[in-house]
Amino acid sequence: MTYRKKNLIALGAFALTANAACTGALYYLARAHYYNEYRAKILSIAVTAATLTDPAQLSMIKERHDEASPAYSALVKSLREVRDANRRKDTQIQRMFTLLASPESPGLLEIGVDPEEQPALKGHAGEIYRSEGAVIDISQATVEDQFSRDQFGHYLRAHAPVRDASGKVIGAVIAQARADWVEGKLRPLAEAAFGSLGIALVLSVPVALWLSNRASRPLLKLKYAVDQIAGGDFNARVNLDSTDEFGEVAKSVNTMAAGLTERDRVKGAFARYVSQQVLDKVLSSNGSEALTGDRRRISVLFSDIRGFSKISERLAPEKVVQLLNEYFELMVEVVFRNHGTLDKFIGDGLMAIFGAPENDPYQEEHALKAAIEMQQELAKLEKKWALAGIHIRIGVGIHSGPAIVGSIGSSRRMEYTAIGDTVNVASRLESATKEMGATILLSEHTYYGAKGGAFPFRNMGTISVRGREEPLTVYSIEVKQPEEEPALVT
Repeated sequence: MTYRKKNLIALGAFALTANAACTGALYYLARAHYYNEYRAKILSIAVTAATLTDPAQLSMIKERHDEASPAYSALVKSLREVRDANRRKDTQIQRMFTLLASPESPGLLEIGVDPEEQPALKGHAGEIYRSEGAVIDISQATVEDQFSRDQFGHYLRAHAPVRDASGKVIGAVIAQARADWVEGKLRPLAEAAFGSLGIALVLSVPVALWLSNRASRPLLKLKYAVDQIAGGDFNARVNLDSTDEFGEVAKSVNTMAAGLTERDRVKGAFARYVSQQVLDKVLSSNGSEALTGDRRRISVLFSDIRGFSKISERLAPEKVVQLLNEYFELMVEVVFRNHGTLDKFIGDGLMAIFGAPENDPYQEEHALKAAIEMQQELAKLEKKWALAGIHIRIGVGIHSGPAIVGSIGSSRRMEYTAIGDTVNVASRLESATKEMGATILLSEHTYYGAKGGAFPFRNMGTISVRGREEPLTVYSIEVKQPEEEPALVT
């Protein structure tokens, strides 16, 4: 789920919950206030009716045959007047009658006077009053909290005592309002509450949508810029004019992009001086631990242009630099293509190593392939330069053996290189190509390391190498043009 949807749901839920809580609280308070006010009215009506009831007349009503007495008729008239006077919109008293304590069972109540007109609903004097609600204490003026059910229906009930001159309780007047009518009066409050909640929901959704869009818009811009940067476009920037946290993040992303741009520029420049293997090793290291010196077996290749000094004497310096750059462009590509590492340029020559910084079990074969391809690329280049009267040849020397390989130099400038006798011998072999008339000269160590691969080797005998007591058996390789089929010579 996207942040925008989460934000929309969270804001909508918060707005809805807050409105529901406020509306619910208001409904509860309004309902309680209205309900209590209505209960107070019913109690007041019951007390008024009890005050208007003649206790002497009420005490004369005992049994059903007393309903024919003048006292009963007078009480019916009195209660009916009070009842009818309070059948208003704000009260709607449905029933009003009197109760008397049963002379036989003090815990029971009997109906005294009931002014009800409908015979089926009328209670008669002396009948036991049956109620499922709270126990009525006729000595107290009370309005009940909950609805009660009796033989006449479901009502909200209030009662007040009828006392004689001495204060003795003769009976009580009951005032009742139907429960469904009372609930009906409270129903508009519930409808208003739900209506308010619905309006809040309708209003909160677009507001939450607007807020979520506003909150997610900076994130979308940040995501787009980060995706562009992740895809390699380090020129991407976050255009976000904001002073909040999003603005701070945007500045950090732009700073990161600028840093990556500089890093990519440095990496591109660095890649022009070292092989990809060395570059990856340096970039993946944590500084001082990168490319530490170690002793390992490598194959070293030296190449040099023969007679280049004479060529450079008759050409302008700019032309010499142009020719060298074009030449080295091809030679370095050959070295890299064959898993080699460019060590350095030495004037018009170069030094490459195979088997470092990563171990290479096929380093001898890769070095020999690089030497052959260098001669082949030179042949193509000569065809181009022949029009300008420029003809060059190169000599390549290769030797395999142990050497110390790593970053050597000072804290201000380091150079990844190899040192040791193996390097010196490879350099001597390159120099010997002139004397022995070979274009590629390799030592027996490289020869045996190549495992007799499909190379046109030629045994050139032994030579003495300065710095070594034992003579060294060397081999040459006759390089054929790519379209020619080379013959295997051992």
